[in-house]
Amino acid sequence: MHTHLPTPSTFLRQARRAVSLLLIGCSLAGAVHAQTLRATPALTALPDEEAVRAFRILNGTDANTKAAADATATLGLGDQIQITVFGQPDMSAEVTVGEAGTIMLPLVGLLKVADLTSAQIEALIATRLRDGGYLQNPSVAVQIRQIRSQMISVLGEVQRPGRFPLQGRMTVLEALASAGGMTQRADRKAVVLRRAAPGKGNTTQRMEFGIQLDQANANDRAPLDMALVNDDVVFVGTQKQFYVNGEVRRPGAYPMEPGLNVMKALSISGGVSERGSIRRLRLHRLDAQKVLREIPAQPATELQADDVLYVEERLF
Repeated sequence: MHTHLPTPSTFLRQARRAVSLLLIGCSLAGAVHAQTLRATPALTALPDEEAVRAFRILNGTDANTKAAADATATLGLGDQIQITVFGQPDMSAEVTVGEAGTIMLPLVGLLKVADLTSAQIEALIATRLRDGGYLQNPSVAVQIRQIRSQMISVLGEVQRPGRFPLQGRMTVLEALASAGGMTQRADRKAVVLRRAAPGKGNTTQRMEFGIQLDQANANDRAPLDMALVNDDVVFVGTQKQFYVNGEVRRPGAYPMEPGLNVMKALSISGGVSERGSIRRLRLHRLDAQKVLREIPAQPATELQADDVLYVEERLF
């Protein structure tokens, strides 16, 4: 059995390759070792704000996306946040705000974070690390994982009524979209119920406005762009109706429309039949005391929700 010895040129190439691999391995080992070192004042400066922004982009929290909403959100009981100290994984943690509005972090200790934004918490942690002598130039990123302290409710004729987290700025229109949009029976108006500000009693503010997006202009949709606050309730009622009975072609209940009068109501119900008379109309309406009263009806008389229009027969 013969053993072939490598030629001098082959041996030299193999030796160079081995040395290169050894140098790469040493570099990697040094990098890992440096990464695991505990923070001391002698450490060089950590990544700057560009590194923080790059981290947010990779995690889907860039200032142009979710971070834009998180920037205005203040934390409260039960909220979960991810804290990252760049270059120091042992200082990073995912924590939940406790009952006292505080969190506990390695080296930093107890921090009061209730009613603070993510940017304010970043600055607070960085100050603690710097003043404590752990890092010379700490770069800290705070990402809101889950909001539990601030909620809004969407109720009534929507596809998925319930409570939804208020993360950053949310408008009435966005709240309706979060609830899956409105049902076919939904009214064309929404009501926002809001608690009075602290110190102003237990009253509730009520705001009502139209939600006819197909006919809205810049002024009409301004209420839909109103920002909601914690504990707001958005309510969409059942669509209001009016009724046409008697001598019409299609008697029944019909949805209310803006600017509806007697003549339009008769047109919607198919018009007066051959046996009916447009001169013999009766209009019944509930007054403020919920008493049904008959009021004079002319073709131009405007209708209200729950009105009952009756067309009588001809006399001859």
